[in-house]
Amino acid sequence: MVNLLKQSAGSLLTAVFIGLIVLSTVSSLNGVLAQTDSYSITQIDHQVQVMYSGNVAIFDTIHVSGQITNGFKIGLPYKYSAEVLKVIAYDEKQEYNIKRGVPLDDHNGFYGVEVNFEGNSPSVFTVAFVLSNQLVSETDNGGYIVDFPAYPSLTQNVKTCNVDITFSNSPTTIIINKADGIKTSNSYVRADLPAYTYVIAQANATLPVGTLQIATINSLNHKITIDATGKVATEDTYQITSKSVAPLSAFVLSLPLEATNVVVKDQAEETLPIKLTENSDILLVSVSFGAFINQGQKMSVTAQYNLPGAELQNVDYVLRDFKVFPDLQYLVEKATAVFSFPEGATLVLPQITTLDTSATLTRNTYQDILTIEAEDVSYVDYLAHQQNIVELSYNYNPVWVSLRATFWAVLAAAIGCVVIFAYQIHKSREETYENRAERIASSSQPDGETNPDQQITTENIKDFLETYESKKQLKAELRSLYAKAQKGKIQRQQYKLQKKTVEAQIEGITRNIDRKKALWKSVSGIYPDLIIQIELAETDMAEAEKSMETLVVLYSKGEISRENYKQSMINHQKVYDKAETAIKGILQRLREKIR
Repeated sequence: MVNLLKQSAGSLLTAVFIGLIVLSTVSSLNGVLAQTDSYSITQIDHQVQVMYSGNVAIFDTIHVSGQITNGFKIGLPYKYSAEVLKVIAYDEKQEYNIKRGVPLDDHNGFYGVEVNFEGNSPSVFTVAFVLSNQLVSETDNGGYIVDFPAYPSLTQNVKTCNVDITFSNSPTTIIINKADGIKTSNSYVRADLPAYTYVIAQANATLPVGTLQIATINSLNHKITIDATGKVATEDTYQITSKSVAPLSAFVLSLPLEATNVVVKDQAEETLPIKLTENSDILLVSVSFGAFINQGQKMSVTAQYNLPGAELQNVDYVLRDFKVFPDLQYLVEKATAVFSFPEGATLVLPQITTLDTSATLTRNTYQDILTIEAEDVSYVDYLAHQQNIVELSYNYNPVWVSLRATFWAVLAAAIGCVVIFAYQIHKSREETYENRAERIASSSQPDGETNPDQQITTENIKDFLETYESKKQLKAELRSLYAKAQKGKIQRQQYKLQKKTVEAQIEGITRNIDRKKALWKSVSGIYPDLIIQIELAETDMAEAEKSMETLVVLYSKGEISRENYKQSMINHQKVYDKAETAIKGILQRLREKIR
């Protein structure tokens, strides 16, 4: 009996001990759960915005009740992971650090990010995902299909989820297909959204013309030049690659609302027609290209404009709240901003020690240059507390203006003397078409090869002039056809047919002219010399034309600098003009002989 009582007591003590351990564990677990689930999501606004370039920005604005003591996780279906270019998180006070590519607890199939609030616990905040334009495609009837996550993916249930999909212009029609139902408007609501929701949606939208131009903006070179009086001149050079199935004939550039004297030029320095439209706090510039840009082709455009100047405050010039890059309604893969200050100016703000690795300050002997680089830039970057807005301040002594002017005046006078002297020497040595023709004739035609019995009559000259003029008119017609085709004024098939006809006529006239040239070369007198001069000039014109066409291609691909392009074009144009003038002079001499 005693042993039995001892065993019963021991069993009771063991049971009590185990019970205490279980209670302690449950209490600890409840404490952890209470800490983890100390907040709930009352509402989330899921905004899907399609940019002008076809890139997709998703803004998830989260409304929470309670305290977020740990990091906050949110994600997308994993199929979108390869399209994520940028993620930022912010509230009305600050921007928060993001850790990308984290799992949503133990659930697979999601691309997650975690927001680190660093001790803060905002009640409303936004997580923005910037995606590529691979999610937007064109349909055969001129519409667009946008692939996007129908809802955000979260680690707990949400009472209400409001969804909107927007474009730069309202769609004419829209049908949204998703697993939980079809919608025929660009907004819908989901109550009691479950945790770890995985729903894909496709929006089939018909949009007004010009709402979307699917393209890759490879680069933006944003030059800001400040002169001695504080005036600000800006030059934005874009490299654009068309990804649109239809030919790209126009593009809409974003400029600051304060921009004035706007001029847009293409890669050949031709001024393009533009239309300005004020939209909220930006200036939209609709640019019409001189030629169609087909899928995969590149286009370079440059917008030149002025901005409000720097203000003198005490001893420094100040540009307050200056946006490093314009508020872009599209995404730029690589953007570079270069601030050039007046010669003799010294940058005060921002200080060198405050600049991050994306900024470089170059201090030359006479000038400070600030360079800032960024990737995947769009209007999204300005939603996170002006992280791309800087205050520029520099000091400048006006004495530099007169000092530099005096120096350059003296230097210009000295150079002028040298140039005049060199020109006189060069002029005496320069080989004209007459010199070249005389040298060729004397070295290639031995005595006795001319036909003294053959004479060039007035009718011969008149026939030659008419034939040559016909060839010029046909070439002008060929250039006109090309321009019409580039502007879409004639169909491609019609252009090819007319081009083939004109080229055949030019070829026939060229053979006729060659026969006449051979006749003229066989006589004595000045006519062989004149024909050789024409041929030399024609060769120079053809080579100059070919070189200028090659330069345009190289510049459009970014293989030569703008300065080299401009100077080379000027040089080749001079050669072309000189040859053209020589031919006109010879033809005029011949006309005078038949009057």
